[in-house]
Amino acid sequence: MYYPIQIPYVLDRKFSQAVIYTEQPAPSCGGFVICFWEMLPREALCASVSNIIAADACVDLVVSFDERTVGFCGMSQTQFDFELNFPARFFGARMMPGAFFQLTGLSAATAMDNFLPIDAIFDDFDTAHFFALPFAKAKEYFENFITRKTQDKTPDMFTMLFSSLYKNPPADVGELCRALDFSPRKCQRLFAKHFGISPKLALSIVRFQKCLEILTAPTASPFDILSAVNYYDQPHFINNFKRNLGITPLELLRRCRD
Repeated sequence: MYYPIQIPYVLDRKFSQAVIYTEQPAPSCGGFVICFWEMLPREALCASVSNIIAADACVDLVVSFDERTVGFCGMSQTQFDFELNFPARFFGARMMPGAFFQLTGLSAATAMDNFLPIDAIFDDFDTAHFFALPFAKAKEYFENFITRKTQDKTPDMFTMLFSSLYKNPPADVGELCRALDFSPRKCQRLFAKHFGISPKLALSIVRFQKCLEILTAPTASPFDILSAVNYYDQPHFINNFKRNLGITPLELLRRCRD
């Protein structure tokens, strides 16, 4: 299964000092949701923190509990300076690429690099009731709502596609189109609708996330950088990696060991 990695606590020491970030699996959501995540302040102190959100092609359902907002949002490129003001509490659901379109019927392009309030899409989400609940009960309401929306549904070929690409990334867009039996133009159109990004960007994100998996493994060593290079054209590897994460592969290894 495609499980993109978010590691703001490794990339920014100030973030790890101010914020507790956790993820938990979402088996009740039938393959539509990768995980539920949460960000809580370590102390009730006022602080401004930049959250680095690595490119992953996902559309998240995001709750800013204290600002009383809940909605869908995706980012097509790594966001290096997504400012968070604490004390504040956030949680959300990281949805599988393709799940947003399948569950809402709306093009993923409408949620990518945008914010769509949930009550503009689902009229059965009671926003007033939700924010009147205590934090723990609101999380329960949120998770139960998503479980109901995914109940009795089966991920389609597009919602499952990133897991397939993650196992064996195609060499280029041409190979991807041939594997899917789509013309380049049709592939472009379908990726925009289901994922909100181009096939070329989808492959770049898959390769980048595959490299992250290799380099953040507990036993990772500098030699594993050579394994990660296999998912890129070698001359572009470090530049692409740094563009997506802000640091080099070797620097990531060093930070993960600290």
